[in-house]
Amino acid sequence: MNALRCLIALLFALPLLGHGAFPALYMKPVCLQQIHSPTNITAAKDGSGRLFICDQPGKIHLFQRGMLMPTPFLDLSDAGLAKVYVHPTNLASYSERGLLGMAFHPDFDEPLAPGYRRFYVNYTALPTTPTTNPTTPQDCVTVISEFRVSANDPNVADPASERILLTYGQPQFNHNGGQIEFGPDGLLYIGSGDGGSANDNNAGHTGGSSTNPRPNGILGNGQDRRTLLGKILRIDPLGTNGPGGQYGIPQDNPFIDAQQDFADNALDGPIRPEIYAYGMRNPWRFSFDNLAGGTGRLFCGDVGQGKVEEVNLITKGGNYGWRYREGTFVFDPLMATNGIAPASPIDPVAQYKHPGSDPAILLPELGLSITGGYVYRGTAIPAMVGKYVFADYGATFGSAAGRLMGLEETAPDSGVFTLTESLPLMGGNPFPLRVQCLGQDESGELYIGTKETAGVTQQSEGRPTGGIYKIMPLPSTGSVTLNTASTIKDTTLFSESEFSNGSGSHFFAGSASITGIRRAFLSFPVNDSTLPAGAFVTSASVILFANQQAQSAVPGAFSLHKASAAWGEGTSSSDSQNPGPGYGIEAAVGDATWQLRQVAVVGAPPTGTAWTTPGGDFASTPSATITISNTGTVTMSSAQLVEDVNSWIETPATNFGWCLRGPENETLVARRFTSRNSNSSSQRPRMVIHYATGTPPPSHRENWLTTYFPDEPIGFYLDDAADPDQDGISNLHEYAYGLGPTHADADDGFTISTAPGTGGSTVHTLTFRRDSAATDLTYQLQTSPDLVTWTTIATSLAGNGAQGSNGGSVQSDTVITGTLRLVTVRENLSAAVKARRFVRLNVIRSF
Repeated sequence: MNALRCLIALLFALPLLGHGAFPALYMKPVCLQQIHSPTNITAAKDGSGRLFICDQPGKIHLFQRGMLMPTPFLDLSDAGLAKVYVHPTNLASYSERGLLGMAFHPDFDEPLAPGYRRFYVNYTALPTTPTTNPTTPQDCVTVISEFRVSANDPNVADPASERILLTYGQPQFNHNGGQIEFGPDGLLYIGSGDGGSANDNNAGHTGGSSTNPRPNGILGNGQDRRTLLGKILRIDPLGTNGPGGQYGIPQDNPFIDAQQDFADNALDGPIRPEIYAYGMRNPWRFSFDNLAGGTGRLFCGDVGQGKVEEVNLITKGGNYGWRYREGTFVFDPLMATNGIAPASPIDPVAQYKHPGSDPAILLPELGLSITGGYVYRGTAIPAMVGKYVFADYGATFGSAAGRLMGLEETAPDSGVFTLTESLPLMGGNPFPLRVQCLGQDESGELYIGTKETAGVTQQSEGRPTGGIYKIMPLPSTGSVTLNTASTIKDTTLFSESEFSNGSGSHFFAGSASITGIRRAFLSFPVNDSTLPAGAFVTSASVILFANQQAQSAVPGAFSLHKASAAWGEGTSSSDSQNPGPGYGIEAAVGDATWQLRQVAVVGAPPTGTAWTTPGGDFASTPSATITISNTGTVTMSSAQLVEDVNSWIETPATNFGWCLRGPENETLVARRFTSRNSNSSSQRPRMVIHYATGTPPPSHRENWLTTYFPDEPIGFYLDDAADPDQDGISNLHEYAYGLGPTHADADDGFTISTAPGTGGSTVHTLTFRRDSAATDLTYQLQTSPDLVTWTTIATSLAGNGAQGSNGGSVQSDTVITGTLRLVTVRENLSAAVKARRFVRLNVIRSF
């Protein structure tokens, strides 16, 4: 037998290295049934808090203080300037044309800067649109334009201010890219797809043909640097040294004055100086990590052909492989035969494959079309700061099944990332919506643009099917710890085949000898009665105690892998055997061994139910990983652990626990862990689950809107100044007073009385209602002698009690009913001051 030899107990503990799990989240709807097909969500970063939402048919909507403004910021659709071309016959059908991108100049809010009030859009126009970069055939034309905001109204663009910078033809309707973003260098980056169709080999693609079978072994647009298609472009929108003089070529662009040179001279020629990176198929949404604390790097989701989706870190001059490669896998080997394959394309930092695609590609099957996202730099979700959040448009064919995923860097600026396949999401992930885009506000909070249907303007129950959701943290409301020895199982598999250590006081994982490998299996009693009905797991931690290590003190990576088959824990134990724990002992009935998941008959070798794969059946992708440098408590937590536990609660019959693996290709880097059979209850394995019983309740204003406008969609526009019930009380003041705007109110509680004071003074007594639950409001009781200059004499901020100021004295702040209160304020004016006063209650809504 091979021993787990020379186990040495350490007398000190070093910090355990690991990665923070993605926290539990929920998607809060902020705007539904008012937008057809959101393609871009961005902010002006001018301190206004406004969101600008591109709708594919051509309108740019303004979302402010929780409402979609009734007037578009800019209308490029057929109903407006008629600039955007989506579909030749039927807008309700699927199309990738339309209004696809928008970006504000970094100096948008600087009055003395050249970029003041300028923003840029990316849209597709009619195929007859003039362009100096035509294609044959030409299905549509991509237009990159500059507009300015109206000098009189910051919420409306000047429709006459369009200045076209750059145009280029698209041979087919799809793969138009469309994202535009300003980088930390102040330059405009443009995502351009390969021109459409499939395989980058149709007509209009270098070497391609419309005749089937279409040729392979050709260059395609992605690799042809003489064309703007299949690239990330970079221009100076305020420069003039580019072709046509409408934009500039940055001096450090990588291919200025460069020539493309192949053995086939027909492929040679000048490289387009606008190119920043190439080898892209359809870069559908990219973003810079640009906000405070960011690295400035450019993350890009590039949509795959039929097998692989990928996330790339874009660098200057980089070649990302398409059409020679799809992800890290060769797509067209004939390109190498023809001498046109790139020598060393840049690998993606993450990739996954399509469900049911090539079984030889060993990647998780997560979706069909990647939607690039953002590195989170907000403040609402501290545990997500620095993590990249992205999505897939639809995880299964023909249905709305979007998926939120995430990347976490293993070390700062390492460029190495771990993939979280499904972020912990209340309601499930995937979810029944198509993910069109992600967006980021000026504070770094993230939004998701979704669509229920596939058609651009396809409706449901007479309303548009697009939606905007905000990614929010899901607070835990309870917890449970699973640590009862009688309900936990753990065992060890020994690669020496007939040995087991199923019921000892220890279990093992890692390389224990020159030839011996140890793997542990453990499970906890997670089922549909573990949590309250309807609860959702917000975090899950598996806590183990490493009590000894093998001869090598090298830190090792240990990982939990979701088991896919039942296994047994029998009665064998080497605890009291010579030479002791770590040495295998012959299996007993019920044990699991390297070959068998449960022994039925003891013998040499034992017989029973076999694993599909010797060494255990489990997911190849780890659910959680941690580096163990020493002995002590080990806590493993991740978003995937949450997904595992949630799946077991939903389907208890699939709870086979996890396989714990240690380093298996390094000699003597095993660890020994305290088993559930140990006498030390504090060191036994345990699982701690935190859960939520629902999403946070709606805000007070959301409840008020639902009460009085139950048929209106979420995020509808309500004019604060309007008075629909004509009772002289505006909508905003109806809300502030706790009243309803749909029926006239006889008494609003706002009263004024005057009485003589001492020494010829005048005493004003004023009352107003306030709602302490309206924490989004500031109440300011103000007086004025002339309707020009106003002085605040009492203030109530964010639901807090009223405070007097500037001669105002709060006499009382008493409950009327529920959260409604009546505030009484007194102002004493001296005889020398004119007693006449105008009074108003100024109400400010913060969000």
